[in-house]
Amino acid sequence: MATGRLQAGAGTSGRPAFDVVVPVRPGDHAFVVHCLTSLLLQSLTPGKVVLVDDGGAEADHSLQLAAEFGRANGLQVECISRRWTIGHVATLKRQARDSSAQVLLVLQPGTVLNTPDYIDACLATFADPGVACAAGRAAVLQPGHRSRVEQSEPFRRWIGDDPYLDPLAPRGAADRLARWLSAAWLAHVQDLGAGLCDRIGERTCGGIMLATGGAVAYRCRYLRDLFDRVEPVRGDDLGAWPGHAIAHAFATEGYRMVRVGEAEALVQPPPLARWPSLAWSWLLGLLQAGHWFDPLLRSPFRRLARYRRRKHAQGSGGGRYTTRDEVIEEPFGERVTRLEGRPVGGALLLRAVVLAGLGLLAWVLGLSGRWAALGGLALVEVAAVALVLPALAGRRER
Repeated sequence: MATGRLQAGAGTSGRPAFDVVVPVRPGDHAFVVHCLTSLLLQSLTPGKVVLVDDGGAEADHSLQLAAEFGRANGLQVECISRRWTIGHVATLKRQARDSSAQVLLVLQPGTVLNTPDYIDACLATFADPGVACAAGRAAVLQPGHRSRVEQSEPFRRWIGDDPYLDPLAPRGAADRLARWLSAAWLAHVQDLGAGLCDRIGERTCGGIMLATGGAVAYRCRYLRDLFDRVEPVRGDDLGAWPGHAIAHAFATEGYRMVRVGEAEALVQPPPLARWPSLAWSWLLGLLQAGHWFDPLLRSPFRRLARYRRRKHAQGSGGGRYTTRDEVIEEPFGERVTRLEGRPVGGALLLRAVVLAGLGLLAWVLGLSGRWAALGGLALVEVAAVALVLPALAGRRER
């Protein structure tokens, strides 16, 4: 194992203690070792690494590969295999309640941490009590990135003298084209969709609207409180895309989610055939979260009350954040959201209206056979990519 690594929370690092949970699903055997290799190359060592296979009867040998990798590298890996699938939300809730650490890093098996101080940079943000979760920026995991991971010392120690055959190697020109299209679309979603939404959120409320990227660090206490409040009403059902419900619940309490620009995680693109179902689940989850946490989306209609509170408030029991224009103190609690709203509520409402409107418009145009108008809508999307991506790239370089 690499030397010079620090245990989080030790006196030399000054970071909160953290655990890592990797939710494994069928088919993740091709990614899990690369994910754990990048975790071993981090500058900080987790207190505990837990892999949870929720595949049920369809479970593959991902846990076996992870256990073998842990033994070869002296990494203690706790493997949990379930006979029946209970879902991602139940897994996250159970691990948050069982963890004794201050921070829980949820690491998707198809993610490779590209910067060695990814975890350290995320943990540094939790010095602010208003931060509920943090994530680095995301990029596409290319075959060249996987090859570099396979040449690292922990990976070579695992395979020994045996040759390694990448199960994700392209099989013919059609497969290579499908992978390229999926990677291009993922890059578009991350740079235009997530990047633009992050800029709007940072400008209006000093945070982001949705923590994405395959490696998200949560403050355990806030996460446990969230499930304690939501569980009596929703149980383990947080909608088609649980990340939206979690983000809306944090924002309702006045907590923030932050994007760590100097940390980068590489995400494996999904198969091209899965993109329609993923897009539908994402949009449906957004609409469900907006319905369940509608007081948050009504924030723009409570601006007068917010203005009066800012002028006459004598103190704050909440978090302090900085937008591009001003420094604002936000009290915690759902009651404040219901009475006065939150700055992020307006951005969330705008995003929901725009995305739902565009999706509905495309659906109506397709059903009515107006292909010229649908093509014009696609051209608008392409033009938006051409205009916004250079600005985002310049901002990232600066």
